[in-house]
Amino acid sequence: MYDKGSESLWSQLKGEAVTGPLTGTELKVLPSTLTSWKKWRELHPETQVLSFDTGYGRNYDFDPYLNYYKQQSGFKSFFKLGPNEKEKELVVGIVIDGLARAYPLEQLKKVGVTKDYLAGKELNLSFDVATDRLSVVDAQGNSIEQMTAYWFVWKAIWPDTGRF
Repeated sequence: MYDKGSESLWSQLKGEAVTGPLTGTELKVLPSTLTSWKKWRELHPETQVLSFDTGYGRNYDFDPYLNYYKQQSGFKSFFKLGPNEKEKELVVGIVIDGLARAYPLEQLKKVGVTKDYLAGKELNLSFDVATDRLSVVDAQGNSIEQMTAYWFVWKAIWPDTGRF
């Protein structure tokens, strides 16, 4: 992300500005859900959608990234894959005290509930298929920040990531 106001460049996955006058300033991670529009509308029928009248001549009925999503290789990816790894596999990434771990999203969906330990903290990961909501909490029930990304992107930012 580029911030025209401060002329800073931000890394979403690192959660901070990486160049410019705001270098090192941290972003607040907001919770999000990766789901289908149909499921979202069923769960949140009051949701309003912004108008297609944006002032730009873009056709919003067409996703310009559709072919990119379908490709299995990342954008100029450079790392070697391990057994059963795919570059564009979606993973849930967690960083605690500088230690990073990635959890394949499809695996979390299949098992539903997973317990793990990272940086001496107990993590409880719970995926609700009905809502596509992933909850990550510590042993005391405190929410743990997590982010969903392609494996090759997460690995580029956090090269020493452990994989669950």
